Amino acid sequence: MQEKNLTRRGFIKTASGLALAPALGWVPGMAHAAEKELVVGTWGGDYQNLLQQIINPIVEKKGVKVVYDTGNAVGRVTKLRAEKNSRRGSMDVALLGEVDMYDAERSGTLEPIDVKKLPNLAHAIAALKTPYSIPHIFSAMTLVYNTEKFPTPPDSLEVLLDPKWKGQVGFSDILYLYNAVFVGLGAGGDTKTFDGGKRFLAKLKPNAPRIYPSNEAVASAFKSGEIAIACMWKARALQWKDSGLPLGFVIPKEGSVPVSFEAGVAKNSRNKDAAWEYLNAMLDPQGQIGFAEKMGYAPTVTNATLPENLKRVGFTDAEVKLLHAYDLKGLTEGKADMLEFWNKEFKAG
Repeated sequence: MQEKNLTRRGFIKTASGLALAPALGWVPGMAHAAEKELVVGTWGGDYQNLLQQIINPIVEKKGVKVVYDTGNAVGRVTKLRAEKNSRRGSMDVALLGEVDMYDAERSGTLEPIDVKKLPNLAHAIAALKTPYSIPHIFSAMTLVYNTEKFPTPPDSLEVLLDPKWKGQVGFSDILYLYNAVFVGLGAGGDTKTFDGGKRFLAKLKPNAPRIYPSNEAVASAFKSGEIAIACMWKARALQWKDSGLPLGFVIPKEGSVPVSFEAGVAKNSRNKDAAWEYLNAMLDPQGQIGFAEKMGYAPTVTNATLPENLKRVGFTDAEVKLLHAYDLKGLTEGKADMLEFWNKEFKAG
């Protein structure tokens, strides 16, 4: 086990490489009906839809049938822990952000990466690799704003506290962890604890921020005009802007945090061979370009050659200098306490 703190140098290399590159519900307890049936735990919405459109066809050629266990990250990690001592788990592959994946690995629930069964892993960006998961896509948190309400881009997280925008600041509930680390930078916080996030959110609460159940719901709030600004991944901002919403996005002067969405295999997976096939498909260069095109997330493999119109999913050197690496151990240890604060003190009322 090791901490995966994304170094600035590693991320600059990543971002520069990208910029120059010529991007059914499942019922718990259901038995595996086929030899190569695979249960993948993931979020719903656009991400699952694209997994079905892009990854499923790749593994189906290998005879793998995929069903999805849809829910939030907390539920997936909880399920992995609860079934840890079971001979056969109900989930084969877990998709999680890097902090939650680290938490799952620290709990002893993940199979070590089998490099021999993942030929596409050889092309993955070194700074994003771990011994227990593969990196699928990555982006960074930004301030996303309605360009019709902001004639000039906001340059600081302090804008969220401005009474002018009372009731018009939006958050996605499922991103509580990343939201807290991000806004915490505006309160002098770091990426080792959630202390800064708690301070900033406590100051923000009187401004009546709105919390939505999903990323897609935040997009709907922008569309209806209910919110004017939100904290969200650059990738989502690109996706929404491309759909016709009048949106801009910026990394504020206080900085931002990157995110890598990862995949790991449960130690008690019923079908590990199919699980490795699925992880390898997630690293397929054409599939990665598909996610860059449809969702705006940057590829994690160096052999995904992005067309000119997709190079915008990467980051400039100036933007990279504003990105802060995580202390995975510190954030994992404070994650449960942060969730309680988010639910009971920030969201309540």
